[in-house]
Amino acid sequence: MNRRQFLALGASAGCAAYLPEVYGQEKTTSFSEVTDEQVKAVGKGLDWLARNQGRSGAVGTTCQVAFTGLAGLAWLAGGSTPTRGKYASNVKNALRFMLRCTAKSGYINEAAGRGLGGSGMHGHGYGLLFLAEAMGTCTEVQEDALADESIKDAVARAVKLTEKSQDPSGGWYYEPNPGGHEGSITVTQVEALRAARNTGIAVSKTTIDKGCSYIKKSTCADGTIMYSLGQGGGRGSYALTAAGACVYAMYGLYDSKEAKLCMDALMRFIKQGQSNGFDSYSHLYAGQACFYMKGQNEKFWTEGYPMVRKALLSSQDKGSGGWIQDSYGGAFGTACACLVLQIPFRLLPIFQD
Repeated sequence: MNRRQFLALGASAGCAAYLPEVYGQEKTTSFSEVTDEQVKAVGKGLDWLARNQGRSGAVGTTCQVAFTGLAGLAWLAGGSTPTRGKYASNVKNALRFMLRCTAKSGYINEAAGRGLGGSGMHGHGYGLLFLAEAMGTCTEVQEDALADESIKDAVARAVKLTEKSQDPSGGWYYEPNPGGHEGSITVTQVEALRAARNTGIAVSKTTIDKGCSYIKKSTCADGTIMYSLGQGGGRGSYALTAAGACVYAMYGLYDSKEAKLCMDALMRFIKQGQSNGFDSYSHLYAGQACFYMKGQNEKFWTEGYPMVRKALLSSQDKGSGGWIQDSYGGAFGTACACLVLQIPFRLLPIFQD
């Protein structure tokens, strides 16, 4: 059964009832990629996101571009599209909200500054990723503008904004201008550019080359990723190391010596089970890195991913179904957790082998 057939199957009743059986027909591995507990947790999490989507289509009460982008990705990853599936109306409303937040310059923002309810370039990256993945997943979003402009045009302009905002060092910073750089912003832009490129949108080779140089130079001797290029200390955090591992994957640098050092460092963090105050962010990228880098070493997926999954399942609020300990009211944590738990479903283009 291919991905399109699966989407059609899941449309009538939501994907949760079908995932373990259908996915088991596709591929088997030495560990359980999908468990019953995982599927149930995802269903509750997606419901939580749906309950916390407002009439405007936005999710959450602050940083709405970022959280709506991530929630939209989570619904897409569960098999819903703007016209099919349990969360069809949620996806469509999220897309409309994102298009309304896309300025003529290409910047995807709530028209508010950081600290004043705005998401900054974090949100721009997540918003662009959502729009690009919607294009790659749903043919109908390319045929139906859903608003006053097409999603393809919005993605193309957002890509140009990201390119123009790249610092000469190769990284990105909190605002849409080339005046600084740090790792947590950089990963959002790189993943969004990769998703856009996969849909056929042109991405500057210069942008890619500068980014490759940035991530390599940001790798410490122990394989961890520093917060910002040039930062002292010689050791990076779990969160930034997970993000950096994804950047290596998005740039196709799977087999570089720096990428191997980075993944070894990430596995040490995962095995230690550290809680650093940025758990949602760390798990979001650690789970993806384990998936993307499994070709380098299968144990990243078969041993690393189950540990990330276990941490997520143990931290879900059993009453509400959300991941509400993220200091953002649950919107960020719940969307991140649902995304990571749905990686093995392989429905999003970025989650395919």
